[in-house]
Amino acid sequence: MTINNLNKFLGTSMLAMLSLMGGCASDWNDHYSPQDSEKSDQTVLQLIKSNPDLSVFAGMIEAAGMADMLNTTQTYTIWVPSNEALSEVDLNDEEEVKRIVANHIARYNISSSTNPEKYVRMYNGKMNRFNGNTFAGVELIQSDIIASNGVLHLLKEAIPYRYNLREYINTHPEYSLLADFLSRYDEQKFDEESSAPLDVDENGNTVYDTVTVAYNRLFEHPVYGLGSIEAEDSVFTMLIPDNRAWQEAYDKISPYFIVYNADVVKADSIRDVQTSLAIVSDLIFRSEITEPQTAGPQTTTSGSLITDMAAMFTGSIPEKASNGMIYLTSSLYLDPTATFNKPINVEAEETTGRETTSRTAVYTRVIGTDNPFYNDLSGHSYLEVQSTTVSASPGVTFRVPGVLSGKYDIYATFVPAIVEDASQSNDSTRLMFTFHYPDPATGKNIQTVFEDETFLTSGTQMTTIKVADGFKFPVSDFTDRLWIMDPLNDYSNKLSTITVDVEPNVGRDEFNNGILTRRFRIDRIYLIPVTD
Repeated sequence: MTINNLNKFLGTSMLAMLSLMGGCASDWNDHYSPQDSEKSDQTVLQLIKSNPDLSVFAGMIEAAGMADMLNTTQTYTIWVPSNEALSEVDLNDEEEVKRIVANHIARYNISSSTNPEKYVRMYNGKMNRFNGNTFAGVELIQSDIIASNGVLHLLKEAIPYRYNLREYINTHPEYSLLADFLSRYDEQKFDEESSAPLDVDENGNTVYDTVTVAYNRLFEHPVYGLGSIEAEDSVFTMLIPDNRAWQEAYDKISPYFIVYNADVVKADSIRDVQTSLAIVSDLIFRSEITEPQTAGPQTTTSGSLITDMAAMFTGSIPEKASNGMIYLTSSLYLDPTATFNKPINVEAEETTGRETTSRTAVYTRVIGTDNPFYNDLSGHSYLEVQSTTVSASPGVTFRVPGVLSGKYDIYATFVPAIVEDASQSNDSTRLMFTFHYPDPATGKNIQTVFEDETFLTSGTQMTTIKVADGFKFPVSDFTDRLWIMDPLNDYSNKLSTITVDVEPNVGRDEFNNGILTRRFRIDRIYLIPVTD
């Protein structure tokens, strides 16, 4: 039956169908197969087609390409809405028709006596509850009508179709900028478990009858994925920006991701991806949040702690999804320092990304709980830096990963000499800091030196030196999660292009007269983003 012929079947009373098919069964359990004497000799589809009051849904089944499936010996349960219940459906919208049909069909025999605490998985994967009198909140007209290959239940209304989070984004054009970015990472992935081995090739490799499954590494990567927002058996909350909100956020965030690459097109592409990721990465929460204004601090699926949920969700419109909650917004508020532009911390004792100048010796020192400075030291350890000769001045270089092209207040924390030796209370030095970073236009190294007479350590107490106030890096050196996901990339060996040299800034007379030493004990360097 075609869609164009559907209206020809309207007008016959539902009562004829009900008297034909008999009353309700009262004692079925899930997947129970009734006795042959209780069954109609017609399939579920044939029973639907036999009543003109169900003709719209019958035609939709044909249009959705599911007619042959419902005439097989496999068992199905169908919750059938009347023609009147489907009067608002756009029958020319093929995708909508397919969504609605799959939303009313489930595998196996499912009776009205099903445990109401259990969910029924529909053919489209969505989960609904059946309490006997209602299904998915919709009242039944008649239940437990037995066909040769399943069961029919007649509905007063159509089952409300609730999109999952990804479906909503993909099917509403006002969210096309977000949808387009996410779709870049859609692919078909080889499913070894579902693929059948056929043979072994000449190199000893197994040859498969290949089965592929839809996969999006941005969401589904086992370590760095943001959460499978298409999964019907998961629960999420997502803030979804429309095109206006997306573009507004993009324009605001893009200046933080100015990168250098000899290939200008590639540099622009990296900037585009990293800006888009900055928008997306902290919009999803792994729970159903129905009152975000009063929810308190929540952690996004990327691991960011959002302390001001009320501000983030201000003006958003809630909508129930099939796998959680959607909040639609035309103005996206992301706290930069809580999401994409977080403080940067470099622990001095970490060996990765650290280099020493010639004639420099470094020692990692770990202090115990009985040390009075135990709670003052980040990680309860520090790096001692000293020269291997009397005449040389030592130095150490630290790589600073994750820097964005923005402003930072820069600090360095130092440990007093008495942390290990109480007799060294006069051990103090003056320091200088040199930052190196590439020119965003040419890639050539630029260096900025920070030195001041007040950059002094103490022999008796912890010292925090403010190296720079609102220093702006012209270039970003940020490694995004998609780069890390690529098996060809090794994050542990990735070297930051932004570094800082730390070395004593002590004159010869100061050193020779014992006023200052050329030895220092550094705890960490940290950068606090400054937002305008």
